[in-house]
Amino acid sequence: MFTRPFREYWERHVVFEEMNASILQGILNYIYTGELLLTPETAQDLFTAASRLVILPLLEIIGRFLADSISMDSSLGTYALAYTHNHQALLRVAARHIFLNFEPLSEHEAFPGLDLSTVISIISSDKLLVSSELTVYHAVQHWVRSQPAEHLTLIKNLMRQVRLPLLTSEEVATVQQDIIAEYGHAHLQWEQLDGVGRLLKCGGLRHGMYDDWIVSLGLFVSNMQGGVVERLKTHFLGFNLQMESWEEIPPLMYLDSSGFLSVGHKLYVSGGQRLNGSVLGNLHEFDALTGQWMQLPSMSIPRREHGFLACKQKLYALGGRSGRNVLDSAESFDLVQKLWSPIASLPFAVSHFASATLKNKLYLIGGFSHTRASGLAHRGILIYNTNLNMWNQVPLAFQCYKSTAVTMDNGIFVIGGLVEESSRRETPGTVIRALISGTHKCFFLSKDGTVSHDVAIPELPILVLPPCAVQWQRRIHVLVGNTIYQWKPGESSWTRSRKSAPNTRVTFLTVVNGVMLRVPKKTLQPLLRDASAALTAVWVADQQPY
Repeated sequence: MFTRPFREYWERHVVFEEMNASILQGILNYIYTGELLLTPETAQDLFTAASRLVILPLLEIIGRFLADSISMDSSLGTYALAYTHNHQALLRVAARHIFLNFEPLSEHEAFPGLDLSTVISIISSDKLLVSSELTVYHAVQHWVRSQPAEHLTLIKNLMRQVRLPLLTSEEVATVQQDIIAEYGHAHLQWEQLDGVGRLLKCGGLRHGMYDDWIVSLGLFVSNMQGGVVERLKTHFLGFNLQMESWEEIPPLMYLDSSGFLSVGHKLYVSGGQRLNGSVLGNLHEFDALTGQWMQLPSMSIPRREHGFLACKQKLYALGGRSGRNVLDSAESFDLVQKLWSPIASLPFAVSHFASATLKNKLYLIGGFSHTRASGLAHRGILIYNTNLNMWNQVPLAFQCYKSTAVTMDNGIFVIGGLVEESSRRETPGTVIRALISGTHKCFFLSKDGTVSHDVAIPELPILVLPPCAVQWQRRIHVLVGNTIYQWKPGESSWTRSRKSAPNTRVTFLTVVNGVMLRVPKKTLQPLLRDASAALTAVWVADQQPY
């Protein structure tokens, strides 16, 4: 501002408009002494002044102060400030607070004071933690009613951000009554839409419209008479963590030793072995939005007891077995292009390992390198860098077989399985012959693949092979039969859940895998899974004159 060609360069006096003298004095004190007096009352004015004067170090100091002191009363004002000055770090903190607490904040006295663009930036977000789109509509109503003379004409702009196709028929009736009564110049526009059409029209669900499920893949008998199995299928049992209730997902044909993972609201099942012993290369996808299974392109090599991981919109099938052969091959499936491609082979053939994804790397922990009868266990960890298409090996001082790996923060928790400690030093990739047995023990791996003894994990309360374990809200949940145990880092023991699995028409045999899945709330499922088109409100339009 004080250099050519700006006008201030030539003038002897510069006037800072709309800047309090005490605020400017505080900034000058900071510039000359490095000292700054920050209070909740002055922080926002100092932030605005620092932004206008482009004093970036000061802006960062005040931004951190505002972020650290964010509250229900300050979050809307802080968000508006960060949004106006495009301060991304502060904007992320304030936005997260608003998204998590949108319903009470939309009724806060500060909400009507936000300008139109700020309101739209909030209500247009997918990240709002609202279970019903009616909450967003009520927020719009609150903002418009606060200053009807100024805001009433803006109703169309705001209603474009309300995802009307996600409203139930009862909720649409409420909105329609309001619009007829209060907004005479506007009316609802309708279209014939099925469930998929609703999603496409509105752009998807808000974050709060999903429930989080632990979904376990298990083998169940759907008909047993006199101890004879008549029909065996792969079933999926889901535990709704918000509602603490058990639900079922449509079953697949019987598949033993399949790969199993989730990405958002979709489940994927790869490979596996049928009752007749044949190994498959199939890839199946379940979409929780539609409630339907579909088959995707198959792997190039049939696999069972293999690693199956997701990273950056790709699925990875790693090692495993095909018939009697142990595999060292690996391939990836592009979720966008729907194509399989080969990747770098493993350093050696291995199966029955625990696996996890951490920071764009894939970890294969322990496992077996030859046939199960020969008892050759791999004492080591294979780490695949997805960016470099390269494998690295890290030694492990004990056996690890049929464990489950769960990622949290900067490490991997390895839960139970078959582990036998040994004091012998082994080189990467070494295989040894030893007798192994089930264990209740767990351990923690740092991101470099080394075992960290700084993180203490209590022993599992019950032995299960393999453990069905997932991470949710910084807790590890382990499904044992029809019971869930949970543990949080820092706690001394596992806690048993109050809810047990329901009685179903199928007989439980074994649970062999578990993943987290995002599932639409029950109130939305009929709308999203309706295959027939129905008249659906889609937007608000101007009332046409007769």
